[in-house]
Amino acid sequence: MHSTPRSLLALAVALLLGAAGCSQHTPSTSSGSSATAAPQSTHAAAAHPETSDDDAGRVQESTGSCPDPEKIAASERDRASCYHLQPARTVVQKRAAAKTKKTAGKTSGGRTAAATKGKAPQKNAAAKSSKTPKTAKGKEIKPTAKTAKTAAKTATKTHGKQNAKPAVAPEALEYRTVGCCQPQSLIYARCRTGIKTCQLGDTSPVQWFACARKNGATTATPTAGSVIVLDANSGRNMPTGHPAYVEEVAKNQDGTWTLRISHTNYDRKCHLDQDATVLFDPKRMTASFESGPWGPWAKNLKVMGFILQ
Repeated sequence: MHSTPRSLLALAVALLLGAAGCSQHTPSTSSGSSATAAPQSTHAAAAHPETSDDDAGRVQESTGSCPDPEKIAASERDRASCYHLQPARTVVQKRAAAKTKKTAGKTSGGRTAAATKGKAPQKNAAAKSSKTPKTAKGKEIKPTAKTAKTAAKTATKTHGKQNAKPAVAPEALEYRTVGCCQPQSLIYARCRTGIKTCQLGDTSPVQWFACARKNGATTATPTAGSVIVLDANSGRNMPTGHPAYVEEVAKNQDGTWTLRISHTNYDRKCHLDQDATVLFDPKRMTASFESGPWGPWAKNLKVMGFILQ
């Protein structure tokens, strides 16, 4: 008669104790074990990372925070809705227009000055030539028809060179990108997580992490549903850092973590790299991409930490 209420009470206590673990990857226990053994097994796995639950040698455990399953499910649905590629606008400009003006100025200034300087001697020469040449005895020499024809040709050539127009170089077209493509990596990460805090205008990933750290919303432990922030790296063309959404985390036997991440704008054209594999080292706070477009070169990148929801 009184066994039914007691059994219901025990079941309720077991459910409360099981929910207190906040672990998404608690190993399954045998039917004879008690409900309170689940949190103990999780802590044991944390203290002894060499224990493995699968043949791959990876141990998945709680990160100390309790990710909301509803938020993670909503983030999975947002994988498609958060990404709509909008390329940057391209404009066409005439690159050689200014150079042509300078060239014309130099031509009109330099050559005209030279021509002006050369006018005085030419006039003097013409004045001298207009005088009738005389012989040593003082007799005038009349110009022949051949001499007059040669002088006319010479004058025509000289006049043509002075009036010749400078050659103008053809104008070349230059294609230039205006504005930014969308979605940028930070905007995509905000959309996936729903984090709307620390909106500082044109906020960079490094500024976002610094603001979140002041608010106590960062951690050094990988968490599913968080945002990993790579530190600024001018050598890799990341002067303001780079964020990526953490889809899934798994701890390895050697203490490192295997992350599955998604991020945009890895190529400065806002394309999406989805489900890339990243190896995170918590001791050195570095990340190495093992797959995706960054896989061949992105090794040991400095990590600032993880922004929580």
